[in-house]
Amino acid sequence: MKPVVTAFLLFLTVSTIITTDAQLIRNGALNAGVRQTAAAVSQCGPVHGSCPSGLCCSAYNECGNTIAHCNVSLGCKNKWGNCS
Repeated sequence: MKPVVTAFLLFLTVSTIITTDAQLIRNGALNAGVRQTAAAVSQCGPVHGSCPSGLCCSAYNECGNTIAHCNVSLGCKNKWGNCS
């Protein structure tokens, strides 16, 4: 295969994986069995401020400790919590 075609197919594959993972996380499929702290219901962001110590601020301005909260590629906000 030509390098351009290979690069394009790789891009499509990675994009599909990222989109699928994000949808699964939003639907809770990947967070099943992950224990959250009581503080996980608190909010964060420009209106609410920072999360309690050790928690992440998700793309939806919620504090928590799951993949959906802490993964930078899924929108974790470093300014308002701990992201990985």
